[in-house]
Amino acid sequence: MIRVLRHYLPMRRALLMLSETLLLFFAMGLGMSAHLLLKEPTEAVILNLAKNGLNREDGAWRCLLSAFMLALIAQVAIAFNELYDFRISMSRFDRASRFVSSTGSAILLSLGLVSLAHVWNLGRVLDFPGLSYSQKAQTLVFTQLIGFALLYLWRNAFHFALRKWNFNERVLILGAGQAGRSLAAEMLTHSDSGHEVVAMVPEAGGYGVEPRPRTDREPPREFGKGPAEGGNGGLPHAAQFGSMRESQQTSALLLEPVTIAKSTAAELLTLDTSASLPLSEPLFELVKRMGIDIVVVALQDRRGNLPTDQLLRCRLAGIAVKEREALYEQITGKIAVEALRPSYLIFNDGFARSPAADIAKRVVDVVFSLTGIFLTWPVMLFTAIAVRIDSRGPALFRQDRVGFDNTEFTLYKFRSMRTDAEATTGAVWAKDNDPRITRCGRFIRKARLDELPQLFNILGGDMSLVGPRPERRVFVESLKQQIPYYEQRHIVKPGLTGWAQINYPYGNTVEDALQKLQYDLFYIKNQSFLFDLSILFNTIKTVVLRKGT
Repeated sequence: MIRVLRHYLPMRRALLMLSETLLLFFAMGLGMSAHLLLKEPTEAVILNLAKNGLNREDGAWRCLLSAFMLALIAQVAIAFNELYDFRISMSRFDRASRFVSSTGSAILLSLGLVSLAHVWNLGRVLDFPGLSYSQKAQTLVFTQLIGFALLYLWRNAFHFALRKWNFNERVLILGAGQAGRSLAAEMLTHSDSGHEVVAMVPEAGGYGVEPRPRTDREPPREFGKGPAEGGNGGLPHAAQFGSMRESQQTSALLLEPVTIAKSTAAELLTLDTSASLPLSEPLFELVKRMGIDIVVVALQDRRGNLPTDQLLRCRLAGIAVKEREALYEQITGKIAVEALRPSYLIFNDGFARSPAADIAKRVVDVVFSLTGIFLTWPVMLFTAIAVRIDSRGPALFRQDRVGFDNTEFTLYKFRSMRTDAEATTGAVWAKDNDPRITRCGRFIRKARLDELPQLFNILGGDMSLVGPRPERRVFVESLKQQIPYYEQRHIVKPGLTGWAQINYPYGNTVEDALQKLQYDLFYIKNQSFLFDLSILFNTIKTVVLRKGT
């Protein structure tokens, strides 16, 4: 994986994006500069170049630069149609239908921008010297059609190669407890991450070696119950394993794992790791024999159980050794708080803050909120009128929420429920098909119009464009008793949108709150200007495609 915009991008996805950008640039660059590069310019082309004070070589370079910009614009259309989500792209039907949509979107967007550049006489921006406007438009449509046809053929070949040859990094997880099983589950869910779980090694405690006993000062840190106990703390993963036996010095770590690559996530829910088999070889030898690329340490109790010398041999032999939390974060884009060690937060990179970054973020918030208010005030006016006509009560809804540094502020929304929505129930989460929602409220919630007044919260400084969603005090007090590290989401300003909102649907349970907190902590750890822009782009995509919260 490579790190882009403070989060991790699978190498195969990065290579696909790069190769398709170059392929588009090749097709468009060749087509849009053919009148200068592939044949002798006509008299009309020479006159057009002279009018702009350009020679043939300068005109060709400007055409190529503009073609590269259009290739990047086309990539926006491809990303908007989710063609870099391998779970969608691997389907032939979805791939074909979304390529058609991407082609149309890219052509319309490119024609619109080229037309604006022509009307506003922007000169070097999206300019193709030597061509009239009609020639630009015709050539642009033709070259993009050719370019997307090449992309579709290349994408089919790419997925054929993925199916035929396995390019995944092979992973062995050291530890078969809740932490190890949940990591395996996420790797199965995120099949495009470039990682393949080969085996899991049970911890030493249940296999002939007594673990170091806990003291009264070390209560177990667990969240919820496992699936076998009827709780929701357990997460799915796939495997059957053998056993592990380790000496007191951990130098003779022996195991007999059973591979899990073809197991299902559901099977991991009922996995019984209490049974064991004799182990026959040290960890390092097993890793070499199985062709392991990454060993992940997911032991629940490391002291007295960590095979230090075996892991050191792996590391010195060029085999990556990673902490469970680090790989979990790379694969999922969230921080797993239910099995998190405080030392990971204390000593790990991230959570950096600087006055300059805070000022820059505030400037962006003010500019975007003012722009948003200016562009949407007619929509807000009609929404307010519709709310008043549809049901009795004020158009605006005011509610206290917990914000930065655990302080409360008044949040504004367009009212989408009856005025007596909580008269008998008290504070409760909204639910699907909630009868308290009005007819107009159902529409403005679906269209996200009820959130527009929060632009004034952003302008006032109580909120930011991007950040964790603010919750009510009663929910915060309840959730922080049930979810570790929940209060840490208040070290930044709450946001109109956020990393959790674009990655997890609306939820009204403690488990949903846990999942969103994990995304929020990932955002707080990796917060940056470019990361915020990425979230805003994905928010627009989420709203247009009617997905998400």
